[in-house]
Amino acid sequence: MWKITTDLESPKMMSVCSQDFDETRVPELIHRFRLLDGDRIPYYEGVSDDATSEQAFGPLDDFGEGYAGCAFIEYLENGKWSPL
Repeated sequence: MWKITTDLESPKMMSVCSQDFDETRVPELIHRFRLLDGDRIPYYEGVSDDATSEQAFGPLDDFGEGYAGCAFIEYLENGKWSPL
């Protein structure tokens, strides 16, 4: 489960989420991620309940690639952005 929270191109809050998003499970969204284009410029940030399995690519696969042309996803680990 994931949710896009910020559009970094035009600083505004967003509310795009996975199909399985459930408002009652928001406390499980503990992993911060960002979606980047091919030049590694970040365009969106959000939160996810998974940062290690195949499902951690969900924000990129379901939203970033098709909607914004993003090519990479990074998760915040120990204060540093790390590619998945």
